[in-house]
Amino acid sequence: MRFSRELLGRFGKFVAVGALVGIVFSVVFVALPLAALLFVTSALDMGWSLPWVPSAPLILTAGAIAGAGFAAILFIKDRYVPYVEDVPDFEEEDEDPGSGPRLH
Repeated sequence: MRFSRELLGRFGKFVAVGALVGIVFSVVFVALPLAALLFVTSALDMGWSLPWVPSAPLILTAGAIAGAGFAAILFIKDRYVPYVEDVPDFEEEDEDPGSGPRLH
């Protein structure tokens, strides 16, 4: 099965944007809360051992991989199962002439 250059280019852009979004989400929802937890435990001298906290590059890499994978799945799904929404036509004439816009 051969794919066009245009399709592969769109796929690459889609995956790259997904990776960047994944990095942002991993920073906001994982790295910053873990940094706050580490700061609080150190500042208050709680003595908690937190060896399970991953390093920042690992968090960013995991976010990029997850975002790129999710974007690739969505691209493939949209390619083979297009999303079509039935939108009602708001310009159709109403059968009831008394239901026009009110001017008061």
